[in-house]
Amino acid sequence: MDLNALNVFVTLFKTGSTLRAAAKLNRSQSFVSKILAQLREDLGDPLFIRTANGLQPTSYAIQIAPKLQNAIEQISVALEPESFSPAKLEFISIHISEPLLVMIAKPLINKIRAETNAIVELRQWRKESNNQLIDGNVDIGIQALKERPQELYQKKIACGAAKLIGNQSGEYVKLMIDDYNENLNLFRTVIDEKLNATILVDNYAVLSQLMDQHFTYSFQLPNKQHTDNKIGVDIAMICHSAKRYNPKTVWLSDICESVIKDAINQ
Repeated sequence: MDLNALNVFVTLFKTGSTLRAAAKLNRSQSFVSKILAQLREDLGDPLFIRTANGLQPTSYAIQIAPKLQNAIEQISVALEPESFSPAKLEFISIHISEPLLVMIAKPLINKIRAETNAIVELRQWRKESNNQLIDGNVDIGIQALKERPQELYQKKIACGAAKLIGNQSGEYVKLMIDDYNENLNLFRTVIDEKLNATILVDNYAVLSQLMDQHFTYSFQLPNKQHTDNKIGVDIAMICHSAKRYNPKTVWLSDICESVIKDAINQ
């Protein structure tokens, strides 16, 4: 049975008139009369008896009207979007690639903590992060903009670049970033085609410790001191496509973008 038809019944019960019910529903009187005729047939009861004082409900109509009114109200509540409050969250999971993770972790946690006491899981992005986003185990990720599974949505939120740092008299060290540059040598195609990495690490802290003896091209967010972008990297917010407009996703995305923007403007 059509929910709209039941709503017509409840409105008729309250108004006692097809004319007044039609006006309240913003429909024609003939539409209301047609729905009433169909309800009478479906329910096997006259429902309303026409009198000099208007439509009088039958005993059956009096019996079912409160139940239907309550059911319609519950359905309306169920269909309304749930109001979102970060304070009600219990768990947040974000995966971010190094070295960006190191750059923004503290202010990101501080901004999240200002709005919620939820457990915050902040992890380094790995190749399996793609599937964890799809499975719903991770809320959002921040990594390089690149080809990904069609279940994932990507939005460019910043553009970083590589800056030469360290002791250039030493060896070239390459920071291996999972799910990004395992098979890429951007520095060779853009900076020096003869340059070969002789030390490979996958940890930003280890890379930093080696810079007094060796050198690398390190990821940087653009700022007033560093605007060179010979090696550019587009940074994307990544989430499950179906959760693109989810209030939690939108809230986390806005916070991440804000933290990165603050880092750029420093």
